Amino acid sequence: MDRIISRDQLHFILLKTHSLTGLVPIGAYLVVHLSVNSLRTVGVLPYQLSIDAINNLPFLIWIETIFIYIPLLFHSFMGFYLTKSARYNLSRYRYPRNGLYTLQRVTGAIVFVFLIYHVGTTVVPKWTEGKHLFEAAPFMIGILNEEFGTWTGRIIYLVGITSATFHFANGLWGFCVSWGIVVGKKAQRNAALAFSLLGLALTVMGFATVFEFSMHPESTVPTLAAIPHLDGGS
Repeated sequence: MDRIISRDQLHFILLKTHSLTGLVPIGAYLVVHLSVNSLRTVGVLPYQLSIDAINNLPFLIWIETIFIYIPLLFHSFMGFYLTKSARYNLSRYRYPRNGLYTLQRVTGAIVFVFLIYHVGTTVVPKWTEGKHLFEAAPFMIGILNEEFGTWTGRIIYLVGITSATFHFANGLWGFCVSWGIVVGKKAQRNAALAFSLLGLALTVMGFATVFEFSMHPESTVPTLAAIPHLDGGS
């Protein structure tokens, strides 16, 4: 019996899916996540209200699992496969795009390690401590205040943010080229410039959030502390 799909076809599909998940949902989530976090530069209350809105979404754990964690794990493991199977010839061919390909693989590994750290120090404690709904925001803000109160925490986040924004912006160019959206040297050059500016804007947004937490740490209380299950009332 003939195979329904050949090994080469499966490899092609996996590569295209890996590329696509880097844009949607992972890339889209990165943009939203950095944008929401940047509300901290406006004030602690807008940022807290954004966390309240997210943590009060129905079926949040399923939304996060299906649209964030599963695509992220697939994209990461495919990225490690590409890193292992790639032939690096940077020493022989010192073309800018060749160097960017290598940097894409390196930043992907950095982002993976950073996300383990980030989730392990924020999301996991929120789950284990049972901080849900309106209790989540003060708890998360307290954790981040401690993180950004040290240079170690700041450097970890600055490196993680820079790696993530570069990986996304450079990967966006690769996606557009591999999917035939951007064709021709001029179009590819213009796309590279546009995506570089996007990556720079996201980096500045992330850095501004880190600096705001570092310079103006503020503790908060639940926005709806008066509801019974939060204030101990009957």
